[in-house]
Amino acid sequence: MMNEHIQAGGAYGPPPGGAPPGGGMPGAPGGYGAPPGAPPGGAPMAPPGGGMMPGGPPGGAGGGNADLKKQAQTWLIVNLATWFLCGNGCFGIIGAIMGYLAMQAADQGNLAEAEGKIKWSKICAIVGLVLMVLLIIVYVILMAVGMAGSM
Repeated sequence: MMNEHIQAGGAYGPPPGGAPPGGGMPGAPGGYGAPPGAPPGGAPMAPPGGGMMPGGPPGGAGGGNADLKKQAQTWLIVNLATWFLCGNGCFGIIGAIMGYLAMQAADQGNLAEAEGKIKWSKICAIVGLVLMVLLIIVYVILMAVGMAGSM
């Protein structure tokens, strides 16, 4: 009968004639079609010294990436502070978004994109602050003119 190798409980036992050398399925590491040098019954081991990715320490935080991420975080905070404290509307929000995107680009190792987004984050913060200072000056001048005109 064809199902002679089914054990009690429905589990399959070894095929007739015993288990294959190295165990496993055909094509699996250590199985029927295992490449030469593969350990029997499993995948190759990690190289000595661990399986770190080339190009830096674990976590992907290289020297340039950490510095750019810190700059991006600084400008993100500056833009959010100017948005909350100075009423730096669109420029504060856009600058904060650029700072956040720069942090993500630095995490991914895309240094050129991170530097460009940091530049735009700085520009948004500076333009927003300059506009706020100009608006305050204009307001003070208009108040002085209004007060002088009513006397």
